[in-house]
Amino acid sequence: MESLSSKKTILALVVTLAFGGCVGGNISVLPKKDSKQKDEIALPNWYLNSPNNTAIFLYGSGEGESLEIAKSNALSNMAASLVVSVSSNLQTNTQTNITNGKESYSKDVSKDVKVEVQKIKFTNATVKNNQLIDGKFYLLMQVDRAELFSQKKGEFGSRDGRIEELYSSLNGKSKLGQIHILQDMYPLLKEAKSQAIVLNAINNSFAYGDYLKKYDNYIDKIDDIKSDCIVSVENNLFESYFRDVLIESLNKNRFKIGSIGGKSDILIKLNVQPKYSITNGWNIVKVTTTISVLSENKIVSNKTISTIGRSSTSKESALEDASKGLRDEIETATLEYIIFGK
Repeated sequence: MESLSSKKTILALVVTLAFGGCVGGNISVLPKKDSKQKDEIALPNWYLNSPNNTAIFLYGSGEGESLEIAKSNALSNMAASLVVSVSSNLQTNTQTNITNGKESYSKDVSKDVKVEVQKIKFTNATVKNNQLIDGKFYLLMQVDRAELFSQKKGEFGSRDGRIEELYSSLNGKSKLGQIHILQDMYPLLKEAKSQAIVLNAINNSFAYGDYLKKYDNYIDKIDDIKSDCIVSVENNLFESYFRDVLIESLNKNRFKIGSIGGKSDILIKLNVQPKYSITNGWNIVKVTTTISVLSENKIVSNKTISTIGRSSTSKESALEDASKGLRDEIETATLEYIIFGK
């Protein structure tokens, strides 16, 4: 009758072979070595010198205490090698552009590209070599470039189609409406740029340059429209302190300022509501300012800012002091957000 330890050994081999069938290939098994033999473990040459990527296949090697861990590590290694390939294809779009003194939308996608590669699911990956040595799994996996390219090209085509659909909707929209559409497109544009670069890394014949140029032109259009907008400001109070603060900020950012009642692309209405009080001889005013942005006589957005002013001399001086708080709030929230944010 077989001993209990012999039965356990046979059961372990059966489980190992069963797992081997799940990853597409038989796993050769080398027995565990005792502690004196640990340093003498010889790893297979295909693992120590795993092949470089070719025009047909991407390769990745990995090890792990279980088959799934080894497989995951091999695919991570494959993605890392693709990142290296992608990095060599990246162009110089690495700095945020400055247009008319205003910070524009960055066209740099170097970080996004690496994230895009890490998101790739190598669903067509197969096991080329595998071996179980001293209780640890060693794998070499490969992916057919043509199959991977076809899959990723389909995803890219869907995103590019959505971008073109949004861009065509600019026709007939007000300048502010166009800006809002382009702002909504911006995340899609950066993702599409990343995908185009990755596609070129998978298949070097993919002409990604034309796509990058197109997407960069769409990104630049946001700033082109902004720089061409005429902005007018109206104030409900006789005192112009709050209007003056906003005009000063607009001038500082080189916006075109229209006259009151004149033609403009964007109208900003300030509804300033002060509440006065006197405390210990000081004139105190609490002000609620609603900033309404209008385009084609329609309110596009409302933003409310609260400020406090004080003066030992007069209510008007307290109101002027409160307007300085508006300047600080505008700088904190950014003028771009106040005007162009939805």
